Amino acid sequence: MMRYDLLVKGGTLVLPYHGEVRADLAVRGGRIVAIGEDLDGGAEVIDAAGKIVLPGAVDAHFHLGIYRDLGVDAFEETRSCLVGGATTVLSYFRTGQHYLDRTGPYETIFPEVLEAVAGRAWTGYGFHLAPMTSAQIDEIPDLVAGHGVTSFKYYMFYKGFDLAANSRDARAFTMSDEYDLGHLYLIMEKLAATQAAHPGRRLSLSLHCEQSELMRVFIDRVRAGGAPRTCAPTPRPARP
Repeated sequence: MMRYDLLVKGGTLVLPYHGEVRADLAVRGGRIVAIGEDLDGGAEVIDAAGKIVLPGAVDAHFHLGIYRDLGVDAFEETRSCLVGGATTVLSYFRTGQHYLDRTGPYETIFPEVLEAVAGRAWTGYGFHLAPMTSAQIDEIPDLVAGHGVTSFKYYMFYKGFDLAANSRDARAFTMSDEYDLGHLYLIMEKLAATQAAHPGRRLSLSLHCEQSELMRVFIDRVRAGGAPRTCAPTPRPARP
């Protein structure tokens, strides 16, 4: 009877806090269960002699489904990830234009996202979610407790523009009510309260940082044929 599902033999393992170790590595049930010399009993054996064996990387900034079908993107993009050594991806998702091109409660939409990706990804995966409406902000506690979502996002860009910065009808693009800094404050307030209710979890909020009011000025200048004005660098004295 085989003891392990997989044996990686004779490689140089790179272990956290230990560095390089010449050893065999055994996997059972999708988990590393043994590291040692001369391990045997593997249903599958990979000869890693002369090779480096590294932990899989986590790509924490990913966008599945923004320009094409979510399931197709999950299949193709996560397969590409493996070529570069990434074995887990954390993808962003929001409602509004692109992705599923609609809005509504995450209670309804997020299960559809999970169903679209299920069985199609070559890697492990998770999602950062962006609360785009006031009602979605109220869903944060349920998303944390029910789905294990711990990462959320706010896009300052969408205060005034669409994704390509070619429309200032931000409300039509986001399909939201008031997507301004007050909306950001409400997200932070709700996350702080949710974090207090789940002290064992680490909740985070990331910001896509732009100043859309200044962007408007500079975009208008470029379109008018000019260039954005910038401060001239202070001349440095010549070296002796």
